[in-house]
Amino acid sequence: MKSLVPLLLLMLVTPLQAKTHPILKCLGQEEQRMHLKKDTGPVYELNQRLISEMVQIPRIEIRTEDYLAICTGKKFSESWKLLEFSIKRGKELFILPASITGMQRSMAEGMVEDYVEATREILLNFIGQIQMQSPTPTCLKEEIPELDKFFTEIKYLQEDVDLKQVFEGQDQKIFEKLKNYPLAFEKCRAALKKKAKSKSTTRPKKT
Repeated sequence: MKSLVPLLLLMLVTPLQAKTHPILKCLGQEEQRMHLKKDTGPVYELNQRLISEMVQIPRIEIRTEDYLAICTGKKFSESWKLLEFSIKRGKELFILPASITGMQRSMAEGMVEDYVEATREILLNFIGQIQMQSPTPTCLKEEIPELDKFFTEIKYLQEDVDLKQVFEGQDQKIFEKLKNYPLAFEKCRAALKKKAKSKSTTRPKKT
């Protein structure tokens, strides 16, 4: 029942909001696709979290070129791409229509800032969920050596330090490698099988 909440929130968005909130439609389409596939893994959980975050920000917009990069073409996950862009670009990813003024604008800007600050926790949760599916405790660190330092830095990041600044000092390919975590797991499983097979062949025969 809990997993239906973001979808119900999305259904409550009015047609007017839907026109100015295309990123919600994009995330909703991904949710529907995963629901049909009965995929409830880390990416699904990320999708649910981002829908919950985006639906709270009134009339948020994303620049056309960024929206196209996130929601069209060949991709791993719209949610993952949105999180990646949110971390790389920060508040610059989002724009508010000029029609939003006064107190409403201040509130919307505050919501955007809150979301950008929340991306650290969202990323940590996503990595943690991936780690729970890992075939070995050290698989991710072995296959993505850069992850250990990056994970430590964002885990102990002070509130007044921008995650965007931390990311700029890292290998820009880290998101691409995290995206391919299933491949990393396959390599670790293959290594485990090879190790087990080697042990069985070297085990002394009973006399």
